[in-house]
Amino acid sequence: MKTNLTQSLILFGAACMALVFVKLMYDMSTNMAKMTGYVGTLSQDVSAMRVSIERMTDEMETMGQSIQRMDANIHSMGNAVKQGGKMFQQWNPKEIMR
Repeated sequence: MKTNLTQSLILFGAACMALVFVKLMYDMSTNMAKMTGYVGTLSQDVSAMRVSIERMTDEMETMGQSIQRMDANIHSMGNAVKQGGKMFQQWNPKEIMR
């Protein structure tokens, strides 16, 4: 009788351990699936960030060219104002009134 009880307890303990093992495997599988999803999402985000950085680089290049054109235009306008100032200084108000 004692051996039957001992065998039953060992069998019950083994069944409990098997259930715990199955539960752990299920949890691990579920968590691995979630982690795979997170890694996939992270990969998509990194790809999108790379595209955004490339676009931003192109836009900064365009902005740099725009600034260079503005600088050239301001320089040209400054030259025109200087020439106008020189011409204005050469005018003689007395001769204009004649």
